[in-house]
Amino acid sequence: MNGTGNYIRVNVSLPSDLVKELKEKVPSRGMSKFISDAAREKVESMSREDALKELLSGPPAFPQIKNSVKWVRELRRNDLKRLKRLGL
Repeated sequence: MNGTGNYIRVNVSLPSDLVKELKEKVPSRGMSKFISDAAREKVESMSREDALKELLSGPPAFPQIKNSVKWVRELRRNDLKRLKRLGL
């Protein structure tokens, strides 16, 4: 665990076959830490995935300037429509 001392007890339901496997592989005194570490690892993985999706949704690279001009104009057109819709 992260060592901050701020812990909250939670109750979770796990499939019985997973619990059996955990009991076979993880010492009983280390079960909470194991599950906490696994959850943290999954959350960090999801955060990295979200960041990558955000990066990939950024502006594309254009081999010709005319393509980038067209893309910027379309962005501006959509922004103007959005601002009008919001009454701004």
